[in-house]
Amino acid sequence: MSRRKLLIIGSIVLLLAALGIAAYNFMPSQEPTVTLPGISYSVAESNVGALLEFSEAKEVLERHIPGIAELRQIEVAKALTLKDIQPYYPDRITDAKLAAIDDELKELKGSGVVVYTSGSTLVGVILDDPEARDIVDKHLPGFSTHPDIGQGRGFTLNFMQKFDREAMSDEKLAKINADFEALAKSRAGL
Repeated sequence: MSRRKLLIIGSIVLLLAALGIAAYNFMPSQEPTVTLPGISYSVAESNVGALLEFSEAKEVLERHIPGIAELRQIEVAKALTLKDIQPYYPDRITDAKLAAIDDELKELKGSGVVVYTSGSTLVGVILDDPEARDIVDKHLPGFSTHPDIGQGRGFTLNFMQKFDREAMSDEKLAKINADFEALAKSRAGL
């Protein structure tokens, strides 16, 4: 290989490493996703954090992708789906493995109920669900109508708390999480 190619490859590797470190340091801390009877999981819709927190789903993942829970970067990927992280692990997370995982996840009892949390659900997802949006607005008045809210759609509430701990106190986030859990239970018929 020419020296120029090695230099370019080395620069790209360093840039990717720096971006990975930055993302790891600035990603929101993840809290366990609430697991309720009647929830269903899929590789395209369930985030990795939810799959790893539910022991039966975690066993399915470990059978098909051994060691996934111990990957160094898994904390950064918890808010993403398996489909989202597949391009980063093309040899470990193949289409065939995803199909097999999805088949097994469908066998777990479920009803398709989504459970939101302040630490694992993106603000954009919350804003797109009128009932969830109302819950957040109840505890954080004007949140969904703030002129800059579009910029926060890719963050979690816990991450946004770092910018205004007074308005988004731990107590308010706990109340939001309790209401999210109640919403999920009502949707599951519990």
